[in-house]
Amino acid sequence: MSRSGWHGVALRMQRASAGIALVLALAGCQASQPGAIRARAGTPDAIAQLASSLPGQYDNHEQFKRDLAAQAKAGGTVALHVRQSLRVVERGREEISWLWQLQAVDQKQLESIWLMRVHQAADGRHARVVPYRAVDAAAARSALADSAQAFRFDPAQWAALDACAQDGEWDGVKFSAAADRVACGALLPGLGEDGALLPLRMVVAADMIQVATFADLSRGPDAVEEARRVRRFSGWAAINGGGPRATADNQDWHMQADLRLSSEGERAPLRWRDGAPSGYSLVLERTDYPERKLSVLQLNVIDDSSGKTLTYVWADLRANAIGLNLGWLQGGFTEQAPAVTR
Repeated sequence: MSRSGWHGVALRMQRASAGIALVLALAGCQASQPGAIRARAGTPDAIAQLASSLPGQYDNHEQFKRDLAAQAKAGGTVALHVRQSLRVVERGREEISWLWQLQAVDQKQLESIWLMRVHQAADGRHARVVPYRAVDAAAARSALADSAQAFRFDPAQWAALDACAQDGEWDGVKFSAAADRVACGALLPGLGEDGALLPLRMVVAADMIQVATFADLSRGPDAVEEARRVRRFSGWAAINGGGPRATADNQDWHMQADLRLSSEGERAPLRWRDGAPSGYSLVLERTDYPERKLSVLQLNVIDDSSGKTLTYVWADLRANAIGLNLGWLQGGFTEQAPAVTR
């Protein structure tokens, strides 16, 4: 399905209950059951584990790019490209809350923010995740963006969506939870477009979050977004005014010392010293080469006019620095320390 088709899904969910029924029908109209995960003996403090695993920004760029390539060859549907931000705002011995923003990259009108409140059962394995919708979405975004801002839960500012609560379970290394789609679907007419990106299922493990929203149901009942934690890099680039055909004696260098890239496909346009576009960009992304059983951190040089990759360099996935020297283009990037979350 095209990206414009995803917008149609969201609008149908907003406009009429008939649209809701259609989306649920695509999923088989069956209630989701929590995954058959068996906890291991000696499960560690699950709340502490969740608190350390969640915070950060996530992007399913790798999945989106893979789906586009598969669609070009054999057709089929493409996962919605969604960026996510998570901030833990409350934590107790058996409870934790986080603000969760989801935004469709190519459809800025598709964006939602939820407060997820988790209460862990006495057995340390099971938990219940209740989503809350903000009465004032702008205030919720502000609270998410400012990690120094103290968060105080105010029941008057948040509406509990109990019908969309997820029952979850730990297996010691990951947390899985799922809601009853049919029961939750009954709330959608009142949620508007926000409901398109309401999480229905999730798996949290290491640097990955797999999440299924109502917008994913058109791809099938088992469709999920596979989002990876974003790593931030800062660095510099110098481009010669002669471009790829620059001669060795050409000293017309144009320097940018404040470039920023993320590990999940962020693009940094290269500019001349007067600020005009040079026609080239840098993109940093995780890249897999299945035939070589190789996964790398890859820095691509992009021709903006064609969108094609001119060349690239790569490093080990765990590398915290990467650089290139093509003669006419030079640069280097170093990973930034993760922001401190409160």
